[in-house]
Amino acid sequence: MEDGMTTHNSASHAVQKSIGVEARPIADFHPSVWGDYFLNYTADDEETKAFMAKHLQELKEEVRKELQAVAGKSLELLNFIDAIQRLGVAYHFEEEIEDALQKVFDSFKGQNPEMSLYYTSL
Repeated sequence: MEDGMTTHNSASHAVQKSIGVEARPIADFHPSVWGDYFLNYTADDEETKAFMAKHLQELKEEVRKELQAVAGKSLELLNFIDAIQRLGVAYHFEEEIEDALQKVFDSFKGQNPEMSLYYTSL
């Protein structure tokens, strides 16, 4: 008795053999008792959405405060901006980052301090 899965597996095996690819064994797991519930889950609860939006704003404010706190320390500020960019959230703080970088640039304008390669690369 051949079902659709067995037919698919044997056809796939035949194609792989004809193109010279080594066939890999295919696992035949039983269906999950959870179904697709967690794959398709979205939080539609308004209370949850409101909480997440509030939490997001609080975190944004915390980052803005940190940007202001390290404003006088150029190397620390550049490291912080680098971390924000690496995390992929810099688009939330484009204006603040632009202002901070302009201040760093202006503070070194006309000077040629002995800087490390790391500092220069930031």
